Amino acid sequence: MGPSQLDHAEHRRRHSRRAIRLPAQLIWHGQQFSAETENISPGGALLNAQLPEGASEVVAEFILRTGRAVRVRAKVRWQRPSQVGVEFGAFLAPFEEA
Repeated sequence: MGPSQLDHAEHRRRHSRRAIRLPAQLIWHGQQFSAETENISPGGALLNAQLPEGASEVVAEFILRTGRAVRVRAKVRWQRPSQVGVEFGAFLAPFEEA
C-alpha cells in the first residue's frame, strides 16, 4: 500500500486508533487463538494473531490492564500471515460463547 492509499485509509476510519499492547484471544468455532493488540479503537482492532483462512467472525477477548476481560463479537475484515484486522460488533457477557 502506497503513502496516498494509507492516507485514504486513515480518513475512512470513523474512530481514531490508539497504539496499545493488550493480551487477547480469538475464539472461532470453539478453537482459541492467542493474540495481542497492536492498536485498538472503539470500532475495531489490529491484532498480532494467526487465524485459519476461512475465519470471518470471531469472539475477541481482551485482558485489560485492570485484569478485567472484555469480550466482543467481531468481523474479520482482513488477514495477513501474522496479523488480523477486526471490526467490533456486540459486546458479550463473560460467559457467552461464539
